Amino acid sequence: MLKIFVPILVLASLIAVVVSLDDERPRADVVLVHGTDLFTLDPQRMSYLHDLRASRAIYEPLATILPDGSVGPAAAESWEVSDDASRYTFHLRSGLRFSNGDPVTAEDFKYAWRRAILPDTAATYSSLFLGIAGARDFFNWRSDLLALRAAPDRRDELVDAGSFSAEEADAILAEDGEASFRRTLDRFDEMVGLDAVDPHTLEVELAGPLPYFLDLVAFGTFSPVHRPTLEAATTIDPGTGRIEEDRSWTKPGRLIGNGPFELVRWRFQRDCRFERNPFYWNAESIPAESIEAVVIQDPNTAILAFEAGEVDWIPDVRAEYRADMIAERLAYEDRFEAILAETEDADLDRTLGTLPPPDAGERRNIHTVDAFGTDFFHVNCRERLVNGMPNPLVDPRVRRALALCIDKAALVQRVTRLNETTSGGFVPAGSIPGYQPPEGLPFDPDRGRAELDAAGWRRDDAGVRRNPDGDPFPTLDILFSTGSPRYKDLSLALRDMWRRELQIPAETSGRPGNEYRAQLEMGNFMVARGGWYGDYGDPTTFLDLNHSEDGNNHRGYASPRYDELLATAAATIDPEARFRILEEAERILVEEDLPILPLCTYVTVYMYEPDRLLGLTRHPRLDQHPGRWSVRR
Repeated sequence: MLKIFVPILVLASLIAVVVSLDDERPRADVVLVHGTDLFTLDPQRMSYLHDLRASRAIYEPLATILPDGSVGPAAAESWEVSDDASRYTFHLRSGLRFSNGDPVTAEDFKYAWRRAILPDTAATYSSLFLGIAGARDFFNWRSDLLALRAAPDRRDELVDAGSFSAEEADAILAEDGEASFRRTLDRFDEMVGLDAVDPHTLEVELAGPLPYFLDLVAFGTFSPVHRPTLEAATTIDPGTGRIEEDRSWTKPGRLIGNGPFELVRWRFQRDCRFERNPFYWNAESIPAESIEAVVIQDPNTAILAFEAGEVDWIPDVRAEYRADMIAERLAYEDRFEAILAETEDADLDRTLGTLPPPDAGERRNIHTVDAFGTDFFHVNCRERLVNGMPNPLVDPRVRRALALCIDKAALVQRVTRLNETTSGGFVPAGSIPGYQPPEGLPFDPDRGRAELDAAGWRRDDAGVRRNPDGDPFPTLDILFSTGSPRYKDLSLALRDMWRRELQIPAETSGRPGNEYRAQLEMGNFMVARGGWYGDYGDPTTFLDLNHSEDGNNHRGYASPRYDELLATAAATIDPEARFRILEEAERILVEEDLPILPLCTYVTVYMYEPDRLLGLTRHPRLDQHPGRWSVRR
């Protein structure tokens, strides 16, 4: 035992040394683990979860996601919405300041949103801004302008396409890059429904009703930036007129934000530290003085660091034995439930206060939290496969048969072993206030076999399923990415279930990530691994994926009835009526047509002591706000 324990102590000591190396600052109030270094602290260029989490420390958009998943005020203290829901007027709080003391104004928000819309920035989430009136047309116009300046021989082509008049094209080609960019700024003001009416008022005109616009406004990419800092880091290419930025403006000493913390240290692949921003409008309510994220790439080392007391929170436990850790948590919960049933102690609480210590074989510091994402499998809905063969899955009865023969409880208990919440719908249950996803189809093999029989695939005397022409049911190929054992394990489990319950031939086919993605986009599959995390708090972040013209509709699913319901919902202003329409669209999706086979809600596995780390939300959006965190010492 001692031989095992000593190396663990040594490793824990080394972690402590690495965390504190070359730094005389005291341990931060809250320390968390990043599995990899931050990619960027530029809010308009962010896309990764840990970057966006950091953005909530150093930036503050107009609104915020509250712990219950609803939207509340942040930099804006209030707003008005027009009767037709197409105009939003935001009123900024008085006294807002950046971390250097400069005032935060409506113009700073306009400047940042314009950065996100400009194609020069190559922002991952620029599409979230294209619901603003004129933004899409401006984006296309600017893209064409850059194309014209880069390739003048395309002048006639772009003029014929209506991108420019002949006179405008000639003027663009004759001017220098600075003049071309000034033209762009003027065109933005002419085309885009975004107006800084005064220093405290931002008015936004939408292209049409966008019921979840406030949710978008709370997203990190809608945060303001400090204009003098960005302008000092920006140049205009004299030839193309394209914006070029010195991205080191996001480093400590240069980065200026408007959030509850400011960046004081960022050491590549080591750590980053944030300390309270004294100019933040609500600084006195922030419980932590400092927050630090240390980079620990190895998941086992991260757990050792936690056990040694060097970190307070692991936001994504990835150790291979995490299922065993979850089983230990369940054992603790069973004993705790028994204690609660036998005591009248009102001070006992499930998350805080007097928590009994874990016994041997138990733990209370591992937590599975439902995430805003759904694990599912794609089903090819096209009439023919890529090889030209008839596709039996074009019949929704066959797709329903597959869904009815999936034992989801067995998958989460014995395959993933994470005990995720099984899903009949596509939108995670409880993730969007006021929206109720449908139940979907149950595990009912008898009904599944009846659906397959009704589709004409009946078993002959030899037990082979054949259609009326006598053709045997083709081998059902299940495509998966080899990037994770989870994908393979689930695919093999479905193969066995469909073989056993439906008596159809099925095989699995693993491909490396890039090849898998290429096959999926070409539609070269029958059934394929899927998965989706929502980008904003509205059902359409999931349901739009199955619109017949959506770029992520890799299944080739086309339902005029479904598309019409989405269109009707888009034109419906009343939020309750709109949700009822979307619920019906989702019911069609997961109970009748089944272009996707939902399995379960993804879980995120956290590691923290529930009576020490405070301020985390368990709402599926998992919008964890650093300004709410604290640790009991």
